Amino acid sequence: MAGTRVVVDGSTAIIKQALDALRKQGTDLTEPNAEIGEYLIESHQDRFDRAESPDGDAWAPLSDDYKKRSKRPSDILIEDGILKGTLNYNASQEQLLFGTPMEYGAAHHFGYEKRNLPARPWLGLSDEDENVVIAIFRAHLSEAF
Repeated sequence: MAGTRVVVDGSTAIIKQALDALRKQGTDLTEPNAEIGEYLIESHQDRFDRAESPDGDAWAPLSDDYKKRSKRPSDILIEDGILKGTLNYNASQEQLLFGTPMEYGAAHHFGYEKRNLPARPWLGLSDEDENVVIAIFRAHLSEAF
């Protein structure tokens, strides 16, 4: 998957514990990873609608020059809805990859100085997202016993 993505790999201690427990009992992680992927699509699309980062910070406003030539001058990052509409995931036993195949997703996320594009972080896990990820893993852990 070219473009921009986030890898949920146990980056927080509690997620790592849940993953380790599931792996230790031999649970196939494809199903919980797919559930998380579906959730992340909804969560990220909601953040696009609110024009905010995973941390809840508002995205940088559009420049006046861009507003003049934009089809939708009040909507940040969703002029045509392509980036928002290409969010996808790849769930397997080993990992969950989440992101977009659109290479410009990284430019929007990190900013692109050459084009005077400010960073508008859109990809990642909010605190609420982490809680949902943990709950999904815990549900699958309890199902195994």
